[in-house]
Amino acid sequence: MKRKLSIGRVAATVIAVALGGMVLGGLFGLAAGYIAPKLFETMVIWTKLEPVGTAVVLGGTAGVLCGGALGAFAVAVQLVSDLLAERTP
Repeated sequence: MKRKLSIGRVAATVIAVALGGMVLGGLFGLAAGYIAPKLFETMVIWTKLEPVGTAVVLGGTAGVLCGGALGAFAVAVQLVSDLLAERTP
């Protein structure tokens, strides 16, 4: 059964993967903030930050960016696969 690549499916895929990346990045940041708090205290030089909160925000942000890119790549692979399947007899 062949599924069409609609704009709603594309948006849902990219958003779901980006949110999954945000959760995993936030959890990684939480662990990193507890393991190495001195690393995240001096991220902004002119002020002192809470290390765990900073690590969670940075991890979540990186997770959204990487997850969104991974979701967009998956959609691009699906699009190329669909185009190649239409060309072959």
